[in-house]
Amino acid sequence: MSLYFVAIQPPHELSSKLRLISKDFAERFGSSKAYRNFPHITIIPPFQFDDTNESIVVGRFMKIQPTVKPFNLRLSKFNCFPNKKHPVIFVEPENNEDLKKLYAEVNSAICAFNYAEHFNPHLTVAYRDLSYENFEKAWEEYSGKTMDESFEVSRVVLFKHYGGKWNEIAHRDFPTQ
Repeated sequence: MSLYFVAIQPPHELSSKLRLISKDFAERFGSSKAYRNFPHITIIPPFQFDDTNESIVVGRFMKIQPTVKPFNLRLSKFNCFPNKKHPVIFVEPENNEDLKKLYAEVNSAICAFNYAEHFNPHLTVAYRDLSYENFEKAWEEYSGKTMDESFEVSRVVLFKHYGGKWNEIAHRDFPTQ
């Protein structure tokens, strides 16, 4: 069995800025897990599938015919999931109808593997190893911060976990016409 998930990624320059934020959480608040990962917005959360039949997952993914044209996604603020056991701090994109439509299209094609009933788009900067005590300190600082970044979303990517990291195995570009 292998793990797979579907996401969109910001461009390299913006990813570098987001990684610096995650690095701050790693260094000052003891939360390095997000820093070890790469910036992304999860469309379909990780799901397990028999990798000897990986062509089924890839085939289903490649049959997705996105109707969403490339769109601009703005990142404007920090937000959190203040769960006592596993708090999360993230950068939240502004409400975007194209992003919701993309989720609906991908979810309907991939739901046989993992039905994602709820979609809460975000770019995680601290999670899993963020203690609640450090979450409170970090959130006191980051809750008032804003971002003014945007990027064009023009493709969706299928990832597989192997070799100790997530690797792109397929992608679908959005139509330009």
